[in-house]
Amino acid sequence: MNKLALYLFAGLLTLGVAACKKDAVPDFQQRDDEALVIAIADDRSKQETDPSTLPAEILDYIAKNHFDSYIDAAYFADGKGYEVVLATEERVFFNLNRRILAHRLNDRIGPCGRLMGGRLIPLNELRPAIVDYVATNYPDAQILRAKRQGDRVLVLLTRHIVLVFTADGVFELDDTLWFDCRPCGPVDFGSGMLDLIKSHIPGGEIKRICPRGDRMIVGVLLNGQRHILVFDMSFQNLLFRIP
Repeated sequence: MNKLALYLFAGLLTLGVAACKKDAVPDFQQRDDEALVIAIADDRSKQETDPSTLPAEILDYIAKNHFDSYIDAAYFADGKGYEVVLATEERVFFNLNRRILAHRLNDRIGPCGRLMGGRLIPLNELRPAIVDYVATNYPDAQILRAKRQGDRVLVLLTRHIVLVFTADGVFELDDTLWFDCRPCGPVDFGSGMLDLIKSHIPGGEIKRICPRGDRMIVGVLLNGQRHILVFDMSFQNLLFRIP
């Protein structure tokens, strides 16, 4: 009887220890946004993931709010959330429920020389000077969205043309597809390289090719939609594609 009691006690003790360990696992989702962002950013075990496999809510958020850039890399921190790195070197964080996290890690002048992030502007609130400029200079284009970024206004048109205006509506510059902190350098193509790129998006129009670190970033337009193809430097391996 004493032996049976001992076994029962040992079993209960084991269950108690296991329960304590389970309770000791931190629930990062209960932390405030700033603390959760720091936990994700500092997680050395987070795994790099193919950006095209990110949840649809995250991809939609990036496409809508960061139309002037593109995803450079993405990471998943188990039990914590997601970290998305943009070409502007801005980092955007999401919890496990795909909610954007508010934080101050990037509250500074970005490497592109402008404030990062930005706030979407309802199209009916755009200054008449901006609307008139687009109507005059891009008569066949449509304004899709706009955002205030520091003292600038960025406007996205069809065919993924991005225009930059001052806060007062004075035109500054335009670009196609994206802005990048690192200027595109000359690219030496081998025989058939363009055909190899086009084979991934038949009928697409190659608009921009940029070496970036150990990768080649290719911007392609197809039926007015932008596609980002990321290759290794040899162009033999497609690392990922968005969308």
